[in-house]
Amino acid sequence: MRELPRRALIISVIFAISNVVRWEMISGAKLSTKATAKVNNNLEPPQPRPQRKKVKVFQVGPQLPVPANSSFTILVPAERSERHDAAVIWSTYAKAITDTLSLAIESMYIRLQRIGKVKLNADTKPDTEQMKAILSNFTRAELNAIDPDWQIFLLDISDGGMGIWPYWYMEHEMTPVVGWKRINYATRSAQNDKYMDSWIEKMTSERMPTMTFDGFVGTPINFTAMDVDEDRGAILGKGCRSIQRLFMYVREDIVTAIDDYMKDNHQSAYEGALSNNNDEDVTIVEDTTTYRLSPAIARLSRPMDVRTFWNATVCNLHCSFRNRISETIATLPQRHPNVNIQTNTDVVGFIHNKGRNDVHPDFIRGMLATKIIVLAQRDRWEDHSRFYEALLSGALVLSDPYVYYPHGTIDGENIVVYNSWTDLELKILYYLDPRNEEERIRIGQKGREVALTRHRAWQQGERLFLNDMEYRNEYGLSNKPWLRD
Repeated sequence: MRELPRRALIISVIFAISNVVRWEMISGAKLSTKATAKVNNNLEPPQPRPQRKKVKVFQVGPQLPVPANSSFTILVPAERSERHDAAVIWSTYAKAITDTLSLAIESMYIRLQRIGKVKLNADTKPDTEQMKAILSNFTRAELNAIDPDWQIFLLDISDGGMGIWPYWYMEHEMTPVVGWKRINYATRSAQNDKYMDSWIEKMTSERMPTMTFDGFVGTPINFTAMDVDEDRGAILGKGCRSIQRLFMYVREDIVTAIDDYMKDNHQSAYEGALSNNNDEDVTIVEDTTTYRLSPAIARLSRPMDVRTFWNATVCNLHCSFRNRISETIATLPQRHPNVNIQTNTDVVGFIHNKGRNDVHPDFIRGMLATKIIVLAQRDRWEDHSRFYEALLSGALVLSDPYVYYPHGTIDGENIVVYNSWTDLELKILYYLDPRNEEERIRIGQKGREVALTRHRAWQQGERLFLNDMEYRNEYGLSNKPWLRD
């Protein structure tokens, strides 16, 4: 019997059961779609972005792809020498923190040379360790004062994240040579104590299909409660200036593939979207045709009722909950023989690394032919690319709860959240009822639109790099303003 960490509920699996629940669809039952879980905020409809000051971003390894036709306000320097400009942003994966440090040491040394704080020896160029030794003679306050608009963002996109190592490294290796006021840490993991595998064990052992996810979905990490003492120059133990929430973002190749599908298979809808210049709402996005396609995409003929695009053959590591949800979907027709439900849990197209980097046409066709896409996160981690891919499809997205919901997503408005096994099945039955078709289509369309207007790569960049007031401390994170007018 496996022993779980202390923070989890200690439970045992006595035996596994299947097909616990058997009920008939309640004819015409009205299922409440009001928010049943915390959402990030009550955002007003997005407005056109004001013209902003252009800033440069030096990406230590490509991080945020920027489409050429976007009005993105962050520029990637064409020349590497531009990384030493007085006002510049550096961005890198947290895993590349050691490589970034050597470049940052060189950059700080050059900046100090520029103002005469260190002298350049024309005969020999100091190596990294020599430059590091020279920089260590300056106080952190002195280092902070050098080009204060030069900011470094460490993006931790790993599933686990929030380990002690990045903090230690920032405090003990980075801040002594570049100062702490320019270091910003963005993490995907802003929650603790998520144990959905424990929920599976308890639910099955106690035969409680109505048992909610409460107590298993995790608790928020309150970064603002950590050590903050600006007089002493200490935030998170002198490690960094801010911690921010890092979400996944919409993949542009998926956006393009859906556009191409509509162009090839629904030409009249595509040309109508292309020629429609009277919709004021499209001013909130750069690609107006893509946005205008949303109503037509949401109303596509969708012969498949429910899909997961996932099953237990794909993963058995931290996938207990996800696999169980797929099993639930696969067995829906057997549990509801009086309802003609078509389900599919097959894996379509590329998977794993290839699937994260290439788009398979069967995956696009599969999503656009499905009424309801059911998603489940991994047992211990939060957020995944499938969420944004499913939203783009215009299908109704049924998702398990988040601790911190992606920006602008609202239960019952542009996604639907299920909170138990029973809740999942009831909501599927409700949204497949022909009387609720318009509601399902509306939510699917709004889901696609929130993905296009809030979760493109450059929008993620603006939230992180431009310290966007709209999102500041939305998640209780330590996000201090730094960008000067």
